[in-house]
Amino acid sequence: MTDSPLKRAVMAGWDEMSDRYQRHAVISTDDVHYGPLIPGEKDFRLLGDVRGKRVLELACGGAQNSIALTKWGANVTAVDLSPNQIAHARRLAMSEGVDVALVQADIERLTMFPEASFDIIISSNGIEFVTDIEGCLREWHRVLRPGSIAVISTVHPLAAFEWDKGQGSLLVGNYFNLPVEVWHDVGETDGQRGLTFFRTIEEMFSSLTGAGFSVERILEPPPHPIHRMSDAEKTKIPYRGAIWESDYERMSKVPFNIIYVARKPR
Repeated sequence: MTDSPLKRAVMAGWDEMSDRYQRHAVISTDDVHYGPLIPGEKDFRLLGDVRGKRVLELACGGAQNSIALTKWGANVTAVDLSPNQIAHARRLAMSEGVDVALVQADIERLTMFPEASFDIIISSNGIEFVTDIEGCLREWHRVLRPGSIAVISTVHPLAAFEWDKGQGSLLVGNYFNLPVEVWHDVGETDGQRGLTFFRTIEEMFSSLTGAGFSVERILEPPPHPIHRMSDAEKTKIPYRGAIWESDYERMSKVPFNIIYVARKPR
């Protein structure tokens, strides 16, 4: 499962960051989130009616999306590479009183699932940690039932670049040679390092269509206008937290997330 140094780094980084991340990120278990500060499924309605559907969440983290989908009547399986994230997911599902099938596994290798096992695939802020994007999407396509959708939210490629707070603008270097981000746990300067792999929109589109998907929609949503929202109104944002609010100016001018809605043809 973790046979490459890059994949081991991704798992180790998330294992170390998991506790702090789950404490500081405020993520709803009553709505599906697609990224920090942006609208969720209740607003976007990308998944359709999930009642009775077999849903696979990939890179589930604490499984907040899976818990919300289970409450809406879906039969959900949630997969994450990080054992610590799965442990958080198990505790949260138990505290919410829902039954989610939790699997600690590599989302690039779904050999435990037969072909055409699921009606919906969802992944929020997870595919940017995948090392082999083409092979990964072929696996996702394989386990999805013909005619069904995959909704994939990932970090926008422009998030790879530095924000100049003084100028209020993005300092774009070489878009065609996006960097790999090496990161530490929030607030830490040593310990395990994680990796984020940024990909251009063209690369993601080509990888999806190359895997056999038809791309139906691409969304680059702006954040909610948090500067005009009361604290009570902010509680309806499905993914929020102080760390994201501190980056609001950047996120209000340059998209942080990009959402791909793709379908496996019949």
